[in-house]
Amino acid sequence: MKYIKKLVCIFLIAGMLCTVGCQKDESNVNIYDENNPAPTEAQKQEIKSNLGEQAELDGMSFTVISAEDPNIIMPNTGKQALFFKVEINNQTEETVTANYLNNFSITVDDTEYTSDICCTIPVMKELYDFYGISAMVEEIPAGESCTGYIACETDKNFKEISLHYMPKTNNTGSRITVTLSDDSIIPVDKN
Repeated sequence: MKYIKKLVCIFLIAGMLCTVGCQKDESNVNIYDENNPAPTEAQKQEIKSNLGEQAELDGMSFTVISAEDPNIIMPNTGKQALFFKVEINNQTEETVTANYLNNFSITVDDTEYTSDICCTIPVMKELYDFYGISAMVEEIPAGESCTGYIACETDKNFKEISLHYMPKTNNTGSRITVTLSDDSIIPVDKN
């Protein structure tokens, strides 16, 4: 009996300690009503632009200077390599990253491809072999700009292709889209 009383006391003390230690700090509780609405998903915004036109979103401006066909068929996939020469201006007050793996995707005839599918290492190697330059991986300080290339693998026979630039990688729904028809892509020769 004495053993049971001790056990009950231990459970009661443990329960009291848990209750005291687990009380909520009411000052951090948010109450939402008509005067204080709950936050909603970030607004998605798409700015559309054309080849050679500058478009701006979230303090960043983006221009596709040229879309180039180097006449390269990728050996492993049979897809066509395309090179996009782009310019990005950072009009924000902070340094931003412009990276072919994080800030770009393409849509080919209504099918969107993320950068890990279209901006592959083999097509980046083709860009390097063709021009002797690497794909865009830049840190752009506030108030500065950079010009570079993005290389993509695409289907060979397409009608329309769109290059998407997402200034903020934490909000890929907000982007600048430059749509090109197949006849706006110029053939280029190796230097």
